[in-house]
Amino acid sequence: MPKRVRTHVNPLSILKEISFEGFDNDHPVWVDVGACKGEFFYQLAKRFPEKNFVLFEIRKPLYFKLLDLFPKKEFPNVQIFDGDAGRNFKAILEPSVERGVKIEKVFVNFPDPWFKARHKKRRFVNEKFLKETSEWINKDVEWVFQTDQKFLFDETLEIVEESPFSKIEFFNDSVFGVPTDWESAKLRAGDEIWRMKFER
Repeated sequence: MPKRVRTHVNPLSILKEISFEGFDNDHPVWVDVGACKGEFFYQLAKRFPEKNFVLFEIRKPLYFKLLDLFPKKEFPNVQIFDGDAGRNFKAILEPSVERGVKIEKVFVNFPDPWFKARHKKRRFVNEKFLKETSEWINKDVEWVFQTDQKFLFDETLEIVEESPFSKIEFFNDSVFGVPTDWESAKLRAGDEIWRMKFER
């Protein structure tokens, strides 16, 4: 019987600390927070081999599937991490920034909305995280946020508007024409997707 993959994992309960000294080149880095099955970055890694890719996935069964999807011999420019992306974001990416490597894009695709008010602190995009990240990450990083939850989009938009990354652009179509599996399912069901890019 295949191992069940938990739908929700509280990131604040995962205390694992991770560090990463960076890739052995100076190519720009793209980051996927909550990579799930990896189908989104798999297509991008094939299309943009000149980029480096960092994937975060907190759910262990999916993390191991990502390792199988991106074998090192075929994808030397892909690095995969488990654990809490928020807790480890700086430790994994700041060494590259300090070497002058550009963190070019950060994708947050269809994150867990954490509906209850007391659970909002579990969301990756929050006021404290954006403020702290703005103090060390390169100024021209572009964040991409997509969700099928309108209330989550509105609440995140309010946070972004008050953050250092308040230059916001809304867009309508899948990034690079590459939908995630979740996005494809929602579009087939006739659901709406809300999307924005933001930067400093």
